[in-house]
Amino acid sequence: MAPSGWRRADMSGAAAARAQPEGTGARERLLEAAAALIIERKTIDISLAEIATKSCLNSALVKYYFGSKNGLLVALAQRDAARALADMDLLLRQKMPAGQKMRLHLRGIMNTYRRSPYLNRLLHELLRGPDPDAARELHDVLVQPVFDCQRRILAEGVASGEFAEVDYRVFYLSATGACDQFMHTDTVLNLTQDDTPPEVFRDRYIGQVVDMVMASLTPKNQGGPSA
Repeated sequence: MAPSGWRRADMSGAAAARAQPEGTGARERLLEAAAALIIERKTIDISLAEIATKSCLNSALVKYYFGSKNGLLVALAQRDAARALADMDLLLRQKMPAGQKMRLHLRGIMNTYRRSPYLNRLLHELLRGPDPDAARELHDVLVQPVFDCQRRILAEGVASGEFAEVDYRVFYLSATGACDQFMHTDTVLNLTQDDTPPEVFRDRYIGQVVDMVMASLTPKNQGGPSA
């Protein structure tokens, strides 16, 4: 059974009918409003009242669709990670060298953060939430698949001689941390007083991070890092 934060709150038929707006898409509008607020404020500390105002919907709909604000944030993380997880499953089924797979995987993470720059921070906040059962389920659904994907690609690379052996947990933390820094590039750009367009800078950043991470996997006998 899913933890309470994941379930839609129970409402009587009459109450639900009063809360639901005419037409469809209210659930997605609430998610979009929350995402927009997080990006604007650069924090996940947003209120139900702010979400309601941003979406032009009644705050009671948050409880109807998500059970609570935490439930809404969990749904937002699930929604934003869904495409990345589907792409990851497809990547694992491809017949290609492990190095090519890892490069595509890392670029996929970066592009996910391009679309949802708050996602990694949101996941960490939710994992530190007050409900350990909800945190564990969130980890199993959204974080563990990334661990498993990277562990499989790393094992393929070691078996083929493309990669040095590394601790997949250390790899996850270092690679994800470098990719997460991507969300802070606007601040850096504002301070550099450079005329480089933001998208050009971000593309350079993605390429640099991918190259750095891949270099860390190079076997010692091929010039990789020594112990």
